[in-house]
Amino acid sequence: MVKLALHSCGLGLRTVTLLGTILLSSALTPQNGYAQHVMGPLGSQSDVVLESSPVNDEILPASPADLMLRFSTYVKLMKLTLKAPGNAPIDIGFRFAPEASRVFFWNLPELPAADYYVVEWAVLDPTNLVARGSFGFSFGPNARPASELIPVEEVLNPVIVPDFRLIDQ
Repeated sequence: MVKLALHSCGLGLRTVTLLGTILLSSALTPQNGYAQHVMGPLGSQSDVVLESSPVNDEILPASPADLMLRFSTYVKLMKLTLKAPGNAPIDIGFRFAPEASRVFFWNLPELPAADYYVVEWAVLDPTNLVARGSFGFSFGPNARPASELIPVEEVLNPVIVPDFRLIDQ
């Protein structure tokens, strides 16, 4: 009977199937009124791999003259910072340049003696996903690996908070 009624309305079976699929998918899709914001750890979204010099936890005899970052694919370097203990930033003159590359060299100023230094970086991969990370190094005759000296930060669990402004609209 349904087939007969549809045929008399001028709708073919393919059109009805397509309309049914659209209605079913819209019924199964969450409505905007129930949207939630998810805040999780701010980590990498991409699987880009970094090889660096100095390497993580490397102990050098003296202050390094430069940094080398080699990535597993072409990326755009969005962030490059160097920090001393206590998160004191060292001006290394980084400015964003839109050219993609796999290898980046960065000249460093003469670094004053400190227990360790941390390099933080962020890149966009070819699919525009963010990859980020950090590595530490130290130098001098009595230097110890940076990982032994860097304070451990508390890891926060993701928080899900409903957006009540969107409910019942």
